[in-house]
Amino acid sequence: MAIPTLIATRFLGVGIGGGVAPSLRDALGRVEDALRDEYARVQLSAPDGLTWGPWHGVHAIGGYRERGGHHSEGIAIDIDYARNGYAPTRTGSTLGGEAAGAKLPGVRAAFMAACDRACMTAYGRPADLSARGKGESTGAVWDRWERVSDAVVAYLSPWYVSDAGQPGPLAGRVPPPQVAADYVALRTPLVIGAPSLAPKIARNPARGLMSLRRPVVVALCDVGGLRWGACDFGRLESGDIMHFDLARRIA
Repeated sequence: MAIPTLIATRFLGVGIGGGVAPSLRDALGRVEDALRDEYARVQLSAPDGLTWGPWHGVHAIGGYRERGGHHSEGIAIDIDYARNGYAPTRTGSTLGGEAAGAKLPGVRAAFMAACDRACMTAYGRPADLSARGKGESTGAVWDRWERVSDAVVAYLSPWYVSDAGQPGPLAGRVPPPQVAADYVALRTPLVIGAPSLAPKIARNPARGLMSLRRPVVVALCDVGGLRWGACDFGRLESGDIMHFDLARRIA
């Protein structure tokens, strides 16, 4: 495949590694305009709130790369790769997630069971990490994914280092066997690199499943027309939390 026309550009003040196609550059420009308008409204109502960078929370963006699916067409970006991985999903009875991890025995089921325990502890109901439902708004998808992420943090953070950067109050003690097993079950599919039953490097689930802010995700999908990999890859392959692209959504 020939390398597409690529443009070096920035989004929310952050340079996009590898560049993007003009169509994605234009879409991201519309998104940024909408976000700056929303931020201005927030500042009017809460002038002592977060400054622009901490408000949108984006630190790193990857664009074009070879043999990277829609990235190789210049129409996809990954936001904050180090914090946002490819999580297993459950839509109805269908377990989904990263295609390359589909043959790892028990990984998806163990991840979802750990999320269920965290959510039952926090909310009294199982986790909902499903693909986008028919007619479901982007904000509603983000809300339920964030509820699961928050529950996982509450479940693990007493024993492990969380986003606060400090060890939990019980750090240094041996966690209960179920919590220790669930930490491993949650960590395994959040691998950095190729899926593995014993990843050497993975994202820390005690920091949550994602770091993306609601206004950014909603604007990317609803203003920019991008699909969100967490929910728009269909029942089998949704869960790519970092990923946004201009391809057509999979029902």
